[in-house]
Amino acid sequence: MPKVEIIGLTKKFKSAKDEEILALDNLNLNIPSKKYSTLLGPSGCGKTTLLRIITGLISPTKGQVLFNKEDVSLRPPQERDIGFVFQHFSIFPHMDVWHNTAYGPLVRGWEKEDIAKAVKINLKLVGLDDRAKALPHELSGGMRQRLGLARALATHAKLLLLDEPLSALDAKIGAYLRYELRKIVKNNRLTAIHVTHNQEEAMMISDNIILMRKGRIVQTGSPVELYNYPKTIFAANFIGKCNFFTARKLSDNLIDIGGRKLAVKKNIKYDEMVIGIRPEKIHLKSHPGQALFTGKIDLINFLGHLYEYRINVNGNIIKAYKRIKDDKLPEKYREGDKVNFSISGDDIFIFPKPKDIKKELSLD
Repeated sequence: MPKVEIIGLTKKFKSAKDEEILALDNLNLNIPSKKYSTLLGPSGCGKTTLLRIITGLISPTKGQVLFNKEDVSLRPPQERDIGFVFQHFSIFPHMDVWHNTAYGPLVRGWEKEDIAKAVKINLKLVGLDDRAKALPHELSGGMRQRLGLARALATHAKLLLLDEPLSALDAKIGAYLRYELRKIVKNNRLTAIHVTHNQEEAMMISDNIILMRKGRIVQTGSPVELYNYPKTIFAANFIGKCNFFTARKLSDNLIDIGGRKLAVKKNIKYDEMVIGIRPEKIHLKSHPGQALFTGKIDLINFLGHLYEYRINVNGNIIKAYKRIKDDKLPEKYREGDKVNFSISGDDIFIFPKPKDIKKELSLD
């Protein structure tokens, strides 16, 4: 199974005004074999450029792409033994489902019996075995995407590359195909690299997330690691929702948040800092030993399994979640109500205070 390694990868483009644009900035990355990895980040961060360099569709300005320690940087796509699923399906409109799926094995010169076997297996795998004679325009969007996947898998490639394959689908079909994609990859022991800007999609589908921003890698790890242990303000803000406060050090284990003292177990490294806390860790009642805040509820959103409260604290909006348990509604807060809430030192992230907090909180 292919292990993909990126060494010192840089990519520069020329703009229409002949200005140099740095799309990827000296990336070093190991993508594990037989895992579902996701390149995640906002639009323009370089994730699709990186994927296209791995496929061989574009060449790096500098650096190497290795498959199982073999340099493939100068090989064309057809010599890399990969399956590629595009965002907009990339299937032949004049060919039926059967012949679209057979195309890859056919151009590789397979025997007819082997082609037929591969087509049959992979159409069944994606649930299109009963639509083999249908033309693409007779299929739904979800079916066409599954056809693109079948065609990528039919060549027996063990490295599957997916460029935002679910972004053009409606929410329910996209959610279904997330499950199907992951199941196919894991059952067939493939290595998958999936590009998306949707953090919920990445959290649900991935073994490994590679978070990117402005051509650089911010953090890599499992969904649990990135959610519970973000290394930067950007990572905490991009993966899930997070509230932020400025704070200052009082002692090694005590900080001040706007005049409220909060004890923490970890030793404080910074004199000035930003702390982050997830909405589900906000307590809508006061607890002994926790920093206590007061604000006004600006908005209440019902999300099915929980309520989201948006609380205005001196012009700053703090998000808090209250789960609905055993069909019992939470306390009957209303918009406009004044509420107290508290946070625990055990639940916070601590980051050094940046020069420009707004820039760090930007999702671009």
